[in-house]
Amino acid sequence: MGALGSALSLLAHRLAHLLPRDDSLWAFGCRGGERFEGNSKYLFLHVASEDEVRPVWISKSQKTVRELRAHGFEAHRAGSLRGRLTLLRAGSVFVTGSMTDLPLWPTGGARLIQLWHGVTLKRIAADAPRFAELSAFDRLSRLYTYRQFDAITLTAAGLDEYFRSAFRTDADLPVTGYPRNDALVREMPGERVGQDDAVHDAVDAIDAEHLLAYLPTYREGDSDPTEHVDFETLDAFLAERDAAMLVKFHPFNDPAVDADRFENLRFLPPEFDVYPALRHVDALVTDYSSVYFDFLLLDRPVAFYAYDRDEYAADSGFHLDYDEVTPGPVAETFEELLDALEAVRSSPDARADERERVRRMAFDHADGRAAERVYEYARNRAER
Repeated sequence: MGALGSALSLLAHRLAHLLPRDDSLWAFGCRGGERFEGNSKYLFLHVASEDEVRPVWISKSQKTVRELRAHGFEAHRAGSLRGRLTLLRAGSVFVTGSMTDLPLWPTGGARLIQLWHGVTLKRIAADAPRFAELSAFDRLSRLYTYRQFDAITLTAAGLDEYFRSAFRTDADLPVTGYPRNDALVREMPGERVGQDDAVHDAVDAIDAEHLLAYLPTYREGDSDPTEHVDFETLDAFLAERDAAMLVKFHPFNDPAVDADRFENLRFLPPEFDVYPALRHVDALVTDYSSVYFDFLLLDRPVAFYAYDRDEYAADSGFHLDYDEVTPGPVAETFEELLDALEAVRSSPDARADERERVRRMAFDHADGRAAERVYEYARNRAER
């Protein structure tokens, strides 16, 4: 968007403040604006089960809109007239991440609630190393967006200072937890909307004594996690232990792998919602992904494969001390990874105390009621 377009968008955002808002109408979007996923998804499903509020999903994808409508939910395409009118009338608007979910300008005057997308190791938003590399115009644009958030939901009060700094904000920071984590402890009605039932059924049907999951995080540039895993050796390792492993790469780093070559590895598509599947997973392997904090709510073992730790730290910058918040074996080579997998498989309770310590740091609630808390917060906020 050029300078003229940005100026017009800013003007439209300010003018939108003049329009009346309907507190019983809530609009939802998810990071990237395409799929039905994340914290927004699980909050939307909870709100849809209540009677006091009319939830509407806004998506850039007509496919997602059709899928939601087929299941009885209200949804509109972001660029359509009804999508824009919904955003111009909604009393509350829920987003995740950096406002790629929804256009900002029609939300002027609404309560804009940032659900975010995970307890994170790295520095984010204005504290991220890359923020300083942006042009002055882009930095000001992002800071303006951050200032529009009326609330940013947290998982723990101890993260308050971190988020205030990252978003340069004095917004409300309610400690609600993340709605997606409700799916870790129970099946959520509607959780398969927009999902491939066959893939989920195949995961549910895996017949192995141990089910592991490898979920590496997003990396900038051309870094390819597959270059650091010998999948043939890993497949044989799993076979010898009556184990299977789910593998899902970050949607923005989804390398091609010949999945048919392996018997004990299940490569999941980018659109797969991993949270329902994690209910069945015995141990998780990741690197720097926030998913491991969520997995700690299940009190199951975690191993870390940090083959590029120094490079990742230099690129993204760690907010937390990696050694202090990784309650499991940390591998830096593939051989060490196999040792770590054997450790979490054979001794799942070995680091239970460490897991509990980190979980208490990251979460004030561990009861599977995060969506309910966000819902009650947003309703109370509307009544102020």
